[in-house]
Amino acid sequence: MPLTTPSDLELNTLRDLVDFSGLRVLEIGAGDGRLAWPLADGAECWIALDPDADEVRLAAEDKQERERGKEKAGEGEREVVRLSIGDGRQLAFPDGYFDIAFFTWSLC
Repeated sequence: MPLTTPSDLELNTLRDLVDFSGLRVLEIGAGDGRLAWPLADGAECWIALDPDADEVRLAAEDKQERERGKEKAGEGEREVVRLSIGDGRQLAFPDGYFDIAFFTWSLC
């Protein structure tokens, strides 16, 4: 579970600003996935990128826990969120691959 759960106000504000449905999203500075999990539903794909291997490890553990919970509930779904260790200044994706780059909280 993320260290800080996003508030309803934060999530609703982001959803009001952007409809992520069907989009290819790059989240730069995804950390432990605190925004990826509640916002990625409906996205075509969501690449959660962070340079901190420990944060990506926490996100991976949370992702596995969420997937186990869905399997127990009989809810199978395609993988939308892909976690990646990397630097947002050096991307290995072709130009125009993403519909939106999402960058929050990383400068705090």
